[in-house]
Amino acid sequence: MEKRAHSHAYRQMMAKRLSNRERSISKKTSTRKRVFSTCGDINQDQLQKLLQLNKDRVILELKTSDKWYLRRKGTLFSWHRDLYRILFNFTEHRLFDQFILFVVLFNTATLVAQTFENVAVRAAWFMSAIDGAFISIYLMEFVLKFMVWGFLYFKNPWNNIDFCIIFVSMIDFILPFVKTGNVSDNTSAVFQFLKIFKGIRAVRAFRVLRTVKFLQSLMTIVSTCIQSLQSMGAIIILMFTFLLMFAVIFREMFSQSDPEHFGTMFKTIFTLFQLLTLDDWSFTYSISRDNGAPHIIIFLILYIVVEYFTFLNLFMAVLVDNFQLTIKRRMFTKFQKFQETFEDELESIRKIEPTPTSQTDEAFYQEALKLAYVDKKICQSEVDTICTYLKLLAAIEQNQQTFWSQAAVLDRLIDTFFEVRPSLRFHMKHYYLILK
Repeated sequence: MEKRAHSHAYRQMMAKRLSNRERSISKKTSTRKRVFSTCGDINQDQLQKLLQLNKDRVILELKTSDKWYLRRKGTLFSWHRDLYRILFNFTEHRLFDQFILFVVLFNTATLVAQTFENVAVRAAWFMSAIDGAFISIYLMEFVLKFMVWGFLYFKNPWNNIDFCIIFVSMIDFILPFVKTGNVSDNTSAVFQFLKIFKGIRAVRAFRVLRTVKFLQSLMTIVSTCIQSLQSMGAIIILMFTFLLMFAVIFREMFSQSDPEHFGTMFKTIFTLFQLLTLDDWSFTYSISRDNGAPHIIIFLILYIVVEYFTFLNLFMAVLVDNFQLTIKRRMFTKFQKFQETFEDELESIRKIEPTPTSQTDEAFYQEALKLAYVDKKICQSEVDTICTYLKLLAAIEQNQQTFWSQAAVLDRLIDTFFEVRPSLRFHMKHYYLILK
């Protein structure tokens, strides 16, 4: 029995060692790097170029094939590639974004105009027609960008907002036809549940949010606020916790002296939220003081100091700090771009070195002169003089080209310096303080 137990324990130990060895081998093989490589690291741009060259090669092979259906396939692929390039250049052009921004602003103006009763009554048909035109433009933009980007379109959160706005606008456009019965019975049965959205026309106001996508400053503000939600969440929870704590205190102590403000728990919470904005706090104090509770001033001051001067200012400080971090990040990015441009321009200046005239190929000039004056008899001194003139002209042209290139480089450096001068001044001051 002891031998069997010993052998069983030995087998378990060996099995555990083998399993651990297999795990270590699998980890090593999964994370093992290639010792020999046929090429170096390829960045994303080079990979895209290689893929594009491969597509061009496949299309060329299909077009030059002996079989007619392969040639047709290559022609279709070529048309598809050309159409994709046209759509990409069209949707990514600056004028296209400016046109969509103009349409969004004009649509916002029409939505504001429809709030006036005279405009809503007299121009109802015109407003409905122009609203349909706006929806058509939004739908066209979505279709074109989806054709270009595919499902990558939905990876951008701003595109998701645009899609939701377009979807709600389409429902708003279809609902009147469903209600009036202009659509067939089957279609109306499908959309029957949409009649519960009686106030869906008010959702059209969200189209104004599309302007945020086209303005970089607004995008920065909105993205900073969204990034600050995680930090502000803890502050909001603390504010709400202290609000409930003070609500219980005020409800228990001052419900008799001021039942209008502290009669129930909901009234107390509403009153404390109103006090958070420092609105009519003296009026609330005067009512309780007249009814025999002047000590309410102690709790009011304590509540205002904790909620307003502490938590609310801390809430604003988080926003300001995140805005400053965003601005510094943008300035640092501009400074990095300026530094890269500066290094590239210095590299280009170093590469521009005038070649001495002694290194010019004199035999080339002599052969050129012989070919030009093959019918004329000229002496060797004239040939040497013309060669000297040509050397001087070549040297002058080369020096002039060098001067122009250096002047252009200096102009670009000066323009870039004035563009990022605030960030450069900030970093130079920072470096000076470090050196000091």
